[in-house]
Formats: sequence, structure tokens, C-alpha cells
Amino acid sequence: MPEALVGRANEIHMLLSAIRERKSLHIYGPEGTGKSLLLNWVFDNWGEADHSPQHHDSLIPVYSRDSSTFREIVLSISDFLLNHFKSLKSVDKFHEVTEIRRVRDIKKLDIRALRNMIYAYLKRDKFCLILDHLECVTPRINGFLGVLYEQFPVISASRQSWELTDYTFRGNLGRYLYLVPKLRVENLPKTDALALMKQIAGDTRLDDDLLERVFCISNGNPSLIKKIISWALKPKYRIYGHVDLNLIMLDLEIEKIGKDVWKEKRL
Repeated sequence: MPEALVGRANEIHMLLSAIRERKSLHIYGPEGTGKSLLLNWVFDNWGEADHSPQHHDSLIPVYSRDSSTFREIVLSISDFLLNHFKSLKSVDKFHEVTEIRRVRDIKKLDIRALRNMIYAYLKRDKFCLILDHLECVTPRINGFLGVLYEQFPVISASRQSWELTDYTFRGNLGRYLYLVPKLRVENLPKTDALALMKQIAGDTRLDDDLLERVFCISNGNPSLIKKIISWALKPKYRIYGHVDLNLIMLDLEIEKIGKDVWKEKRL
């Protein structure tokens, strides 16, 4: 099993079951627990994921890797549809038809045109929508998702649960988002976390004491584990034959501050 999927047998089973039964599923959990990696694995192994004795027709996965804004969602879906159908036609509010043959032509369309084009072309085949990083569900996204849930299985992932008990969202989401089955992804328990560390380390022997300390620092978070162990294998972090974990954590904090500053500049 790939590094990122160590200890995720149950999650994979639930995800595959949803796809094979043509049901929607929302994956949620803390940052770094591996939600995106689960979606990547399913997308990369779609032939196995969609293998179902109940359904003879195959689903076509449409993957929006960044669903943080409505425009990101419709652009990524439109790009896929263009690649799938080779050419698209957009009809504006004046009923004028524009033929789309290149990705750059898609970017010239407004949100309304993109949305309506997506609705028209998704009806032409059997699709499964995969939406990652669906953190902020605006009214536009909410209305768009409502239509999709009525026609296709939708696999989504975010840090938010969309549960009825999540009062910050109550009144802002459609019933589809509340009712869709949920799959929570947690940090790894100690046994699986240690197995992940050893798999990443490969033939390199790391002290058991170091692995214990990494588990305590990471609390079993797969993303943080992978980062720490990968850095621990670098010669620069070996002082007199031993890994300097304090130096690694210092550099990780510096890297995080740099990324936060970069994000603020973008905003």
C-alpha cells in the first residue's frame, strides 16, 4: 500500500463502496490527515474503484482538485469536459452560440455561461464528480451542488463536516449537503503511525526513540509525519550520527511562517 494510505483500509473500503453503489460521500477531518491523498488514490485507480457487479455501466470521474471558489470548480470541470468531448458549445443569454476548442477559450466565458455549459454536457454521459478542498460553500456553490447531487454521485472533501450540529453553516446550506453520508478521517493511531514512519524511512534505520518522539510531536498526523521523517533522512539534520529533531522542527516552523506570509501577499 502507498505511504499515504497506511492505516486507511476502512476509509478506502467506505469510499469504494460509495462509488460502486453510486452514492455521494463527504470526507472531512483535520488538515493533513490525508483526505486529498485518498481522493488522489481513488482517481488514479479508477478502474478498480468503479468495478461493481451491480452496475454494468462505468462512471467517468471528473476531478476538481481545488474547489475553494465557484470559479475554480466550474473552470476545472469545463477543462475536463473539453478534453472529454474535444469541443464544447456555449449558449449565452442572447442565444448566441460560441464554439470552444481551447482551454483559453473557456477562461473567456463568464460564470453563468460556464455553469450552463456544464449542466448541458454532464447530461451526455455518466459522471462522478470529485471535489477537493470544498471549504467555503457560498450560495452559488450551494445552488450548483444541489443540481449535481440530484443527477450524479459527488465525492467531496473538506475540513468542515456539514453536519446539522455545525451551527456555523445552518441556514446557509441546502439539504443535500446535510444529508449526504459522511466519512471522518482522523490522525493515525500509534501502530499505524510507526508503520508509516518505517515505510517512509525504507532501508534507513531510525532510532525507536526518535520514532516515538515524532509520534508525540505529530499526534499521528500523516502529513506532518511524512515531512518530519523525510527531512530526518537528509544528511544536514544528522549531528554526530544522530538526527537533530529540534532543528527539523525549527526549520518546519520557519517554512510555515514563509508560506503564511506568501498567502497573505496573495490576498
